[in-house]
Amino acid sequence: WDPNDADVHEALGVCYNVSRDYDAAVASLRQALEVRPEDYQLWNKLGATLANGNRSQEALPAYYEALKLKPKYARAWLNMAISHCNVRDYDEAARCYLQTLSLNPDAVHTWNYLRIALTCSERWDLLPLVSARDVKGFKNHYDFELY
Repeated sequence: WDPNDADVHEALGVCYNVSRDYDAAVASLRQALEVRPEDYQLWNKLGATLANGNRSQEALPAYYEALKLKPKYARAWLNMAISHCNVRDYDEAARCYLQTLSLNPDAVHTWNYLRIALTCSERWDLLPLVSARDVKGFKNHYDFELY
């Protein structure tokens, strides 16, 4: 096999991830990124793998790279929000959830995650906006792009 074949490294990374060998998965995905550094999905997979291995803080830069390449990538915004929650940065998690909802306002699970983040940050005042599914109403409280 060709050691520069990013597809092989990506496939290995996914297999290692599924088998919960996160260190090997991270290594494989990093090798794939050496060949394809402009692949936003690979950056997201690296972030998700790091987060799956309880390394949410390390996952955040990978999500930023994915979003730098594709700013409207809802999955990376969601994953980044989850990682922010995991490191107890609930305000930034809420902002990322709102960015996700701006891209996909019908994502019921994301509204539920947003409710949790707001509850953890004791933003009781904003819970009615969640119940109303009012993404625009959050613009006065968080900085995110409306699409």
